[in-house]
Amino acid sequence: MRFGLFGLLLLVGSLSMGSAEAQPFHAGVAQVTVQDDFPFEVLVAYPTQEAEGSIEVGPFTLSASRDAAVGGSVGKRLPVVIFSHGSGRGPGTPLPFGGLLLHLARKGFIVVAPFHSGGRRPFEVRPRQIRKAVDFVLTAPRFATHVDSARIGMIGFSFGGVVALLAAGAKLNLGHLARYCRDRRDDPRACDGVPTDGSLAGASVRRSPDAIDLRALVLLEPFGAPFDGPGLASIDMPVLIYRALESDLRAEGNALALAQGLPRSPQQRAVPGGHFVFVDPCPAALALEAPQVCRDPPGLDRAAIQSPLRREITSFLRSNL
Repeated sequence: MRFGLFGLLLLVGSLSMGSAEAQPFHAGVAQVTVQDDFPFEVLVAYPTQEAEGSIEVGPFTLSASRDAAVGGSVGKRLPVVIFSHGSGRGPGTPLPFGGLLLHLARKGFIVVAPFHSGGRRPFEVRPRQIRKAVDFVLTAPRFATHVDSARIGMIGFSFGGVVALLAAGAKLNLGHLARYCRDRRDDPRACDGVPTDGSLAGASVRRSPDAIDLRALVLLEPFGAPFDGPGLASIDMPVLIYRALESDLRAEGNALALAQGLPRSPQQRAVPGGHFVFVDPCPAALALEAPQVCRDPPGLDRAAIQSPLRREITSFLRSNL
C-alpha cells in the first residue's frame, strides 16, 4: 500500500453515545489510485474483523489493519462517508484527521478521503475528485458488495466545506465572495488572494456538474463566503456545522453565514480553540514543521475536545444516513 505524504505545510483551507460504548469493528485502511486527468490517491478506511496494528506514515501513526478484508455485518451494506481536507491553495492530506476517519470506520462506516491535488481550479477539480473517488468505491470488487449507495454523507474541513457543499449541489458564487472580501482585512484566511477589483462580478453562478446524491453534511470550520442564500437553496438536508471560537476564519462571513443561508436550519456547535483544533494532536515532528497547524492556546486540550466531537458526528451520521 502506498501512502502519499505531501502538503503537510499546506493544510490551510487544510449527542453523546457514552464513553463506555464498545467498538463494533476494528479499522482497516487501504490506499488506492483513482484515475483522472491527473490520477490521485484516496485513503479508504473501513470496518474489519482483523486485528489492528501500528502503521507509520511519515510523522503519523494509524492504528489500523493494512489492506484487511472488509468486515461489516453479514448481509448488511454499510453507509459511506466522504471526507475532504482543507488547503484550497495547494495539495493536502487527510492523514492529520486519521483519528476521526478511523473512529468512523470502527463504527461501521466506509470512509473515502481523497488526497486532493493542487492546481488552479480547486472549485472544479475537487468536486470531480469526490465523484470519481465515490464511483471507485461503489464499483471496486473489494468494496462494492459492502457499500450502500443510497446512504452517502460527507464531512468537509475548511476549504473542504466548500467542496462538500459543491458536491451536494450548492451553486458557487465567486462574485459574492469578492463582495464579501472587499475591505475585509479581518478575514485573511477567507480573503487573501481574492480579487476585489470587480473582475469576478460577472462570474457565472453555477452548480457543479459533479454533484452527487448526498443525504447529510458535517462542516468543520467551513469556508462559506463563496455561497449566498439562493446558491444554498438546494441543500435541503441535515447539516451539522462546527466552528472554533478563536478561529481566524471569521464566523459571521463563513460558518454563521452558511447557517443563516441554508433552507433547513442546521445543528450548530462551537468549540474552544483556533481553526486547526479539528486536526489530530500533532506528532512531535509535525509540530516542529507546522506550528501554525499544531499550536493551541494555553490550557487547551485538543484530544479532550475531539473525543466528544467524534461521538457527536457519529451519532449525527447514524441518524441521517
